[in-house]
Amino acid sequence: MNILAIGAHADDIEAKCGGTLLKYKAMGHKIFMVLSTTGNIGSNSAASRSEIEATRKKEQLAAARLFDAEVLFLPFDDQLLEDNPTTRKAMLDAIRWADPDIIFTHDPSDPSPDHWMTSRIVTAVVLCAGSRLTPSERPPIDKSPSVFFWDNGAGVNFLPEVYVDISEHIDLKKEAISQHESQLEWMSTFKENDLFETFEVISRFRGIQAGVQYAECYRAFRLRGRMPDFKLLP
Repeated sequence: MNILAIGAHADDIEAKCGGTLLKYKAMGHKIFMVLSTTGNIGSNSAASRSEIEATRKKEQLAAARLFDAEVLFLPFDDQLLEDNPTTRKAMLDAIRWADPDIIFTHDPSDPSPDHWMTSRIVTAVVLCAGSRLTPSERPPIDKSPSVFFWDNGAGVNFLPEVYVDISEHIDLKKEAISQHESQLEWMSTFKENDLFETFEVISRFRGIQAGVQYAECYRAFRLRGRMPDFKLLP
């Protein structure tokens, strides 16, 4: 299968579904990653927006190598993602590029603007993935991918429907997150708790809920005629 993860910022994917993606990789599936913004304001130490954008790309590619993943970077500014024809077309192109069987992305209840907007755009355009009359740089796909929303930051206001046991992959997940040094530095400027530690604690907490050591959790996107296939989860 083709597995597509769509995050708003570099580190979102590894932090929220990295263990699940590593589990898919171990099973022989192909991993694709899409970033909907450039992350170009996420630093107080970089000299410019272009510098931090380049750093984020470099770190994302380093993390992606642990998943043998292909990565697509969309060109939209951090904290300014909007639902408009341009972003919808870019996201549709990205989904068709990956030709996914399953998509993971942010939950619409996530309070981060880029996060919930990414979720909104993904769920809007996925319905057009097979439409030949929808403008796109890529041909329609034949699949109807199931869409799953990953956990919110610190699990706030997120009620899981399904859990994936990532216990065997937690160390490599942490290694993937550690590639995002600039993001860890940026978040430390205004968060009391260490972000890296937070990711591990949440994975352990979800594991306790699921009766395993470490877990990631999801909710499913539903629409008439587009019910999720839970059997696709690893």
